[in-house]
Amino acid sequence: AVVSTQSTGELLPVSDVLEKALESITEEEKKESKKLANLHEGVSLTYNQLHQVFKRHNIMKIDPLDEKFDPVFHEAMFQVPDPSKEPGTIMSVIQTGYVLHSRSIRPAKVGVVKES
Repeated sequence: AVVSTQSTGELLPVSDVLEKALESITEEEKKESKKLANLHEGVSLTYNQLHQVFKRHNIMKIDPLDEKFDPVFHEAMFQVPDPSKEPGTIMSVIQTGYVLHSRSIRPAKVGVVKES
């Protein structure tokens, strides 16, 4: 089966929403509430299944923290001076990106270290 870039692009926001849902429930909240723990587990299973489908179709998530900025795979949203890091290094990932067969289908939105 051939996966189109358009149909793939329509599924990426679904992955984003599932990921935000997983991040919104803390470990402490899961310990305090069995219902929240079960909800988290269900969302996690759904997220993992979606990413297994992505993997079968050669769609890979890119999370480029601490990598060198590459305009093919990354979209700079802001720049910040940071003398402890080399200019051009990604210091923050706002939204992960995705590649299909090594071709960017959604660049990662990032913050980049600029020269001080």
